[in-house]
Amino acid sequence: MKQNKSGKYLKYAIFVIVLAFTACGSGDDDDVPSLKVVNQSADNKVITSVRLVGYEFVNLSIGIGDSQTFTLGEGMSGGYTNINTSVIYSCGGRSWSKSIELNFSNGETTTITIDKCTSVDGCTKVCLS
Repeated sequence: MKQNKSGKYLKYAIFVIVLAFTACGSGDDDDVPSLKVVNQSADNKVITSVRLVGYEFVNLSIGIGDSQTFTLGEGMSGGYTNINTSVIYSCGGRSWSKSIELNFSNGETTTITIDKCTSVDGCTKVCLS
C-alpha cells in the first residue's frame, strides 16, 4: 500500500507538534515566588538553614559574600504576606537564629540579607533586611 505525500506531511506535522509540547517546560517556575538569601555579615558567619511556612532549606553553607536563591514551587500555604522567615547561621562554634517577616509575589524574587550590626560575645550581631 502506497502512502501519498499529504499523509506523510500530516504525520510529520503531528510528530513535530507533539515533540514541541513535550520538549518545552510548563513555564510554571515563572509563576511562583522565589527567595534569595544573601550573606553580607562579618565574623565568618555561615548561613546553615532557612525556614518559612512549608519550606525548610537545610545543610546550607552560604558564606560571606555569597547568596543562594530558592524557588518556592510547592506554593505558599501561609499566604504571601507577613511570612515569618528564619535564617539560622553559625558563628563561634554556635548556632544562632534571626527572623523577619517577608512578603512574596508570584513570579518575583524576595531577597533577605543578613548584615552585620553591633558586636556581642565575640560575634557581630546580625540584622535582616
